[in-house]
Amino acid sequence: MKLHITETALKAIDLSGLKTKLTVFDQEQTGFAVVVTPKGTMTFSIVYRDVNGKQRQEKLAAVDAMSCHAARALAATRLEALTTAKGQESRTRRPSCPTMERYFFDTFLPKVKNESRSYETHASIYRNHIQDFFGQMRLDDIGSDNVVAFHTHLRTKPIANGRWVARANQVLSEGTVKRVLILVRHIFNTAISDPLLTLKENPTHALRLTTVRKVKGRFLTRAQLQRLLQAAESSSNPFLPDIIRLMGSTGLRRSNVLTMRWSWFDADRGTLTVPDTDDKAKKGFVIHLAEDVCSLLEQLQQSASSPWVFPNPATGKPFHSCRSTWVTTCKKAGLEGLRMHDLRHTFATMMLDNGADIVDVQQALAHTQLKTTAVYLHLTEARKRAHANAAVHATGLFM
Repeated sequence: MKLHITETALKAIDLSGLKTKLTVFDQEQTGFAVVVTPKGTMTFSIVYRDVNGKQRQEKLAAVDAMSCHAARALAATRLEALTTAKGQESRTRRPSCPTMERYFFDTFLPKVKNESRSYETHASIYRNHIQDFFGQMRLDDIGSDNVVAFHTHLRTKPIANGRWVARANQVLSEGTVKRVLILVRHIFNTAISDPLLTLKENPTHALRLTTVRKVKGRFLTRAQLQRLLQAAESSSNPFLPDIIRLMGSTGLRRSNVLTMRWSWFDADRGTLTVPDTDDKAKKGFVIHLAEDVCSLLEQLQQSASSPWVFPNPATGKPFHSCRSTWVTTCKKAGLEGLRMHDLRHTFATMMLDNGADIVDVQQALAHTQLKTTAVYLHLTEARKRAHANAAVHATGLFM
């Protein structure tokens, strides 16, 4: 809203229906304004842009504290001083480098969004942990001392900033702290590779980030899998037994099984091709299916009338999670708290227990990095027993 700011003009402003602050700009002096609240409070202010181009607002005085003419003169003087300071700062600052906030949302996040599905997780971590600490700092102003201070801050930060009463005395876990720092390192590595910026060093190198991967969940035995499958046979979801069979015998993620399309399945080659749009890493992958799995899919395909392998009878579209029937089935099988993702873990460990190569497991699980798969090497009981037996036999102490 624009008008020639005078006492008479301000009194004539209609406040009825005003729900948010209203900024009234002066027609005579650029940058001079009056901020009006829904309660009728009015404040003389100036609006300008700083050296980084970000819009700022500064209060001058309450409207009833001085005349409009005096406030306009004060605004002109203050704006002139800011313009002079801005010019001096522009000449003395280093080549342009954005703030963490601007770079993250304008450059980093769009780049990640095109490469993987991690952008939602990155955005959440940034807003919850990084924004308040580094958001308004220029990337080239963040040094190793700032990163060390940030690390100390994270290690003592309450979970959810202390909002959760049940976890009021708990601080962020070591894994969460490392994930936050890894994202900061990722942001700087991406910025360093940007030819438009002048960054040369990553300040997070002041910290040694050693990530110890832990697999969260349970690993089922053959007997437990049989109990689970038997309990699923009486489920109200007619597809649940076959969903369990597919997850437990392919290691596919729940989302890939529930949204599986017949176009992915190649019966002649015995393969399943997950396109990049449905792949967590957005690269797409192909897995080779066991004969029993191929037979199951061929049998289901004969009576299929939908592009999806497991259409929800109520909607005709894929199931979202099967949570209700899954929880009921697990409880009936004596496996309360079991997650569908645990079937993926079980498949991986059983492959290794039965002599599969770690690279084969990596390809079966569609992991982009071998270190992600290698964690299962530490969890296979059969492999541990086999190595222990081999060592004992080598000693000859029990011959």
